[in-house]
Amino acid sequence: YNDEDSQIIFVDTPGIHKSEDELGNIMNANATNVSHDVDVILMLVDISKDSNASDKYVIERIKHINAPKFLVINKIDTKSKVELIPIIQHYAELGVFTEIIPISALKETNIESLINLIKSYLPEGPRYYPVTMVSDHPQTFSIAETVREKIFLNLQEEIPYSIGVYTEEIQESEDRLKARIVVLVSRESQKGIIIGDKGLTLRKISKLAKEDLAKQVKKQVVLDIFVRVQKNWRNSPSMLKMLGYEVE
Repeated sequence: YNDEDSQIIFVDTPGIHKSEDELGNIMNANATNVSHDVDVILMLVDISKDSNASDKYVIERIKHINAPKFLVINKIDTKSKVELIPIIQHYAELGVFTEIIPISALKETNIESLINLIKSYLPEGPRYYPVTMVSDHPQTFSIAETVREKIFLNLQEEIPYSIGVYTEEIQESEDRLKARIVVLVSRESQKGIIIGDKGLTLRKISKLAKEDLAKQVKKQVVLDIFVRVQKNWRNSPSMLKMLGYEVE
């Protein structure tokens, strides 16, 4: 994020959760390690869902970190003010959060206030990145993440967070970008769900991803998406490295 007097670098960590495999262990370690190196920690909660064990687990993991901690309560447009007040009081009474900010990302409610509050806690320093740069990840990562997002948006109830996506090959010219994407699943049944009847689901996912990517790269986008069954890939160091995770 850049404006006239500031640059904010948002580090989007993996979700902290109780892990059941090596991928989960790596994600938790990455999230915790990053949290120790930032100026402000933002914990985002979805107010349209009830507070659950996952929220409590995250709070336990971050409460001893020596940095200001903001609780950002999203989707306040789904609740009345009467419903919102006891929720804020509940989190305030935990004594963990320096600031509690209710927002609606959809309606852009309090977003400017959140940005200004973050800025008030940041130290002075140089701009570390050019103002035109929106991410330090390579294009291959952005392509894979866009495809992964479309899979979750269309199949989040049927396909939990048990897929991996990576860009196997990319070809780019002045007016066209072509990429070969591999989607990793653990079971044949998951492959069938992603592909869908006569390939309709996969074609929809591809169409949505291409539309998003075309806006990003300002050129025609062609995607070849392959769904591959790889049993136990979440415990395979070589597969996790291929997906960009740091494996010891």
